[in-house]
Amino acid sequence: MKIMCQYVVALCCAAALLSGCDAVRRSGGDASEEVKVEVAVFEGGYGVHWHMGVARRYEQEMAAQGRTVRVDLWGDPRLSEKIKPRVLRGDPPDLVLMHDLPLWLLIAAGKVLPFDDVLDQPAVGADGRWRDLFMPGMLATYRADDRTFAVPSAVQAWACWYDARLFRRHGWTPPATWAQFMALCDSIQATGIAPLAFQGKYPGYAWFTFISLVQRCGGLAAINRINLMEEGAFRHPDVVWAASLLQDMARQHFQRGAMAMTHTESQLQFVNNQAALIFCGLWLHNEMKASTPPGFEMRCFTVPAVEGGKGNPRLINGAGSEFFFVPADARRPEEGFAFARYMISPRNAPEMGRAIGVLSPLHGGTPREALDPPLQSAMDMIDQAEGFFYERTFELLLEWTNQVMQPGLAALLRGELTPEAYCAALDRGMAEAKKNPDLIIPVYTPFDLTQFGETS
Repeated sequence: MKIMCQYVVALCCAAALLSGCDAVRRSGGDASEEVKVEVAVFEGGYGVHWHMGVARRYEQEMAAQGRTVRVDLWGDPRLSEKIKPRVLRGDPPDLVLMHDLPLWLLIAAGKVLPFDDVLDQPAVGADGRWRDLFMPGMLATYRADDRTFAVPSAVQAWACWYDARLFRRHGWTPPATWAQFMALCDSIQATGIAPLAFQGKYPGYAWFTFISLVQRCGGLAAINRINLMEEGAFRHPDVVWAASLLQDMARQHFQRGAMAMTHTESQLQFVNNQAALIFCGLWLHNEMKASTPPGFEMRCFTVPAVEGGKGNPRLINGAGSEFFFVPADARRPEEGFAFARYMISPRNAPEMGRAIGVLSPLHGGTPREALDPPLQSAMDMIDQAEGFFYERTFELLLEWTNQVMQPGLAALLRGELTPEAYCAALDRGMAEAKKNPDLIIPVYTPFDLTQFGETS
């Protein structure tokens, strides 16, 4: 791992963790007493009901083995406000799931423990090591120095969503190529329906479509250049090509007013057939479940191949998500590891799919019958894929993401920036961001092109 000025990083990390909340008091105890393990979970669209049910089952199974374990599992939509000061004070929970901590800063400061010892232990409810159950690429996001610092409890993938009932009514079919996709949008527009809803107030949603197109146009070689943060990675002609395709799509086929809509507003337009398509992650179905009208048949397809592109179109822009980590200052880190291994296991994955509509990151972890039809469609997409790829700069370069990537992306979509100008701005911003002496850049292992069916 490339760690520059580690002492300064630790100070920056401490400064980033300032806000207020009292720590939850827990007893230590010895082997003959009740063991308490505290688990904190971000309470977002998936809630914490399923997690609490797993906690109760774990307590029961431990009791059957002669151990008295109490899992103090709690969730909060504003979890970061409560966790940050506790990490700073050295009294964090034993296991945490949240999205907006500066996790790489914490890793660099020695505030997160690696999972590798427990990953090499037997899996719960299956033969073999726990790590061998994860699908390829699922453990890569927070891996550095040959150590894994966080494990995913779900799979995330980028897709285009549609209403199969509406498609049948008009004789439309999911496109295999980008030319077919644009022709489909023309056909949709001819009926008076907007082709594409978009979450325009949060332009970062389009980043994942853009990166998908980067791979379709330039292959994993383009993704590797970006992930390695090479000079000129975004000005490469293949990336400019992808930006051109994205801009053409937005200018020609976004729903009128899309750039002023929130994610829920645009997604309501989609489920009410005011727009026929929307690009989004796998959380869409669960997020819109209560608002989706009866009869709406939400399905998805992967980002289509680009004619003349270098990328294997059977790869998916996706990775692990809903990551758990164990703070180094936890009172009972071994219990946090043990509960994570139990929670993310073949024993609990089927119920996770049924309860909150999440695809497990484990091979065969989610039975098809455990899912609603929209996520069965997503499972089909993943099963037909030959692998996952991901882009990491937007998570590592937070200032660049907020000040360069997202506002520039909005300007690109509105037609205020040319593709060439946007890509040049991304490169300039990245070069400036890399001057920060406290920047944490984990070692990146490039995707093997031949392994994923690509040659250049």
